[in-house]
Parts: sequence; C-alpha cells; structure tokens
Amino acid sequence: MNPLSLDLSIFNKFNFELPPVGVKFLLDKPEGINRLDKNLAFCAMCAEAQERGTPFYIDIDNHACLPGKYVLGHDLPKAVEGGYLGAALQAFKEPYANRRIYEIQPRLAKDTVNYIAYSPLGTLSYNPDLFIILTDDFSQTEIIMRSMVYTTGKILTSKMSNVMGCAWLYAYPFKTGELNYITTGLGFGMKIQKAFPEGRQVIIIPFNWLPTIVRNLEEMPWIPPSYTDKGEEFDKKLFEDFGIPFNF
Repeated sequence: MNPLSLDLSIFNKFNFELPPVGVKFLLDKPEGINRLDKNLAFCAMCAEAQERGTPFYIDIDNHACLPGKYVLGHDLPKAVEGGYLGAALQAFKEPYANRRIYEIQPRLAKDTVNYIAYSPLGTLSYNPDLFIILTDDFSQTEIIMRSMVYTTGKILTSKMSNVMGCAWLYAYPFKTGELNYITTGLGFGMKIQKAFPEGRQVIIIPFNWLPTIVRNLEEMPWIPPSYTDKGEEFDKKLFEDFGIPFNF
C-alpha cells in the first residue's frame, strides 16, 4: 500500500464523535496489519474500525452477510437474486420489486478484491481508496459538501437503495470515483445491523476527491458571513455594491 501522501489533519477540526475511516481494496494480503478476529456485515466494518481505533483487514470469510459477498462479486442464492427473500422479509410487496434492485446494483468483479483494510484517521498510514465520514450534524455535512463544490461547481448527488446499502457505501464510489452521501436509517440491512446511528449522514469520499476537498477546507470560510447574525447587513451591502435590489 502506498504511504499516506495527504495531510488529513484538517478533518480533526470537526471534532467528530466517531473518527473518519480510510478503506483500501486489495488483491494481496496487507503486511503489518492484523486480520479482524470476528465476522461482521460489510456495512458494519466502518463502525468496528471507529470503535477499535486501530487498523485491521478483512477477507471474504469475515463477511457475516450475503450482500457483502455479492458486492465483492460472489453469487447470491437464486431465491435472493430473484427477489423472493426480500418479499418474504416484507421489505418489498412482490419479488419483482426487489429483483429490480439487483439489476442496477454496483458491484466489483469477483476475485479482484480479496482483502480490505480499514483504519481510523488517527492511525491511517496509507492512501485510502475511500475516506468515510459519519457526521454528527448537518452543519458538518454542509461544510464538507460545500468544500466539494467550492472550486468545482459539482452537483450534489446521493445514491442509495433501501437494500444492499453496502453497494452504495463501497462499490459505487470506488468504481465511479464519485463522492456519495447517504442518510443512515434508510437501508433495510443497515438498520437491522445497527451499522450507524440513525438520522446521520455518511459521506464517502474517493481518494481522487480528497486533495480538492482538503485544499478547499483549508481555504474557504467554514461559516460564510451570510450565515451569521450580521448576515443580512453583509448581504445588503454586497447587493448594493453590485447594483442589485435587496429583497430578502
């Protein structure tokens, strides 16, 4: 694994309740990191890294649920892929509704990822493929999302399905290079697994976006003048300077 080449200390300024986690997808077993000593759902691995505070890696045998293996390219039982299990679980009225999910789920090619490393920010020593943040409130979410658009004008897009949430947590941002954010508590399996506290935002940042976001967090105002108590006065003067009627 390539050593960490970015200074990510700007994220410490948020004082997150739970630290961000760096995730690395690997073909070969990583050196100097211990294998996780238990089996968990794929979506719950980030929480495990946050709680442990130390790095670990997992392999296919650490997966305690079928969706995680499916996202890594392994086959599902036909009763699952056909949507029959989802309907029986009452997540869907009919199998056809569940089956449509599997037609669009992002997943990785089998045997292209044999190991996955996890490390909380405080012990992160490698360039992560994904940097996963659980925000405490919408103020933190707004700042991070604004840091993405500050120099790019990028449209904010969230992609998520109510089942197989791990596909959108891992496979989608990894394969596309697109930042994704999801609301916790909406995913059927994630809710069962209690993978994250409900009603929060998980922001998944692919490595290609990290330099831009870090730089913008360092340069932009986290609280623009318009957000403050003197915002109206500030805005009115700006409008007047541009010769625009102030009608807020």
